[in-house]
Amino acid sequence: MIHKCHLLKRGIAVLVFAAATITSTTAIAGTAVYVADVEQLYAAVNDPVNAGATVVLAPGIYSLSSKDPANIARPNGGRLDLQQDMSLYGVAGDRAAVVIDAAALPQSSFTVPFGRTGVIRTGRGSNGVEWLTIAGNPLAAAAVETDLVSTPEVHIRVAHVVGGNSARGVDIRNVTATMAGRRIDAEIVDGEFFRGVEGIRVINFMGADDGDISVVMSGNRSYENVLGCIFENNRSSRATIYVRSSGDRFENNWLGCQIGGGLVTTTTGAANSNSVVFEAHGTHFINNTSTTIYNDTGPTFTDFGGLLVVGGDALARANTTSHNTVTVRLWGCRVAENSSPLRDPPGIDFAAFGARSGDASGIAGIDNHVTIELHGVSKQVDVVAVDSVPVDLSGSNTVTVLRSPGAQ
Repeated sequence: MIHKCHLLKRGIAVLVFAAATITSTTAIAGTAVYVADVEQLYAAVNDPVNAGATVVLAPGIYSLSSKDPANIARPNGGRLDLQQDMSLYGVAGDRAAVVIDAAALPQSSFTVPFGRTGVIRTGRGSNGVEWLTIAGNPLAAAAVETDLVSTPEVHIRVAHVVGGNSARGVDIRNVTATMAGRRIDAEIVDGEFFRGVEGIRVINFMGADDGDISVVMSGNRSYENVLGCIFENNRSSRATIYVRSSGDRFENNWLGCQIGGGLVTTTTGAANSNSVVFEAHGTHFINNTSTTIYNDTGPTFTDFGGLLVVGGDALARANTTSHNTVTVRLWGCRVAENSSPLRDPPGIDFAAFGARSGDASGIAGIDNHVTIELHGVSKQVDVVAVDSVPVDLSGSNTVTVLRSPGAQ
């Protein structure tokens, strides 16, 4: 049986199951739906009546499947597509008590018109996913996705979540023209994301022009991925990304983090007039020397090291990324020990390009600018800065490195 309770005020709610007492500090206002097995979970998540509810899971393993016990196909291929303003909540204080296991879902469960999607899909109004372990699936785009659409502004909170073995742990994205102009405000707190293509991705992607994403991250650890994190506007224009990181750790990845203004990975599309700002306080990019790929469902990466920042990055066709700006500000961050002789190239701690083209016929574009600001102990970080590859004879693509004055 699914139990419902109306909580009259925000604050601390005591949620009582037959086998456990759970103290929740989530700001629940409205309906709480209590579930104790996977059939109850599906019933709760797939019922539109539960829009606005917090689905609270009892301790246990919830094994997802594409068909129900009667061999009837489940809605959404067995994924968990959250209703409007719905949240999932496990056991406060114990991320391992509730496990969403997606290993048995087939590729068709993640197939959507624009490609593939994740195990838990968010993006309808205000959604939260907290105090869960998501045992992922290499075929899934992410453990937690944001690609459901219902409102022009979206609020997402992913907190105290362990997500491994999917292509990404958390994927904060606007994707395709259907999400053009959409604003996402997201929090990612106290998570562990591992053995994917990218641990955390923040992206306006494939025609999501004018997309606007703001993310606040703190206390996360991303490891054993190809990229620990990536913040990019990929084949989208006039889009903005702001990320603030506090005390996050990106370690034992091939590349700690890639930050870019405009990226074009194919021979079609463009990425122009984008803006990306990344600010980090006490965040570490260290020991990113991995040589193992745990998930090969993403593109091939050839950049290794700690931090890579590129204003305009045209991998396949010249003159497709122009007028992009990237600003990176570091306070008290460590970027070190990211080179390994076992890799070719071995990788460097911090590389920055105003523009970079993989097409030898020309430069990536014009008027791409990267500014790196280093404060406090971060002033000690060595930055290998290149204005343009190949050389921009007009000098319109630039990298500027600023080190704050005063004591180290």
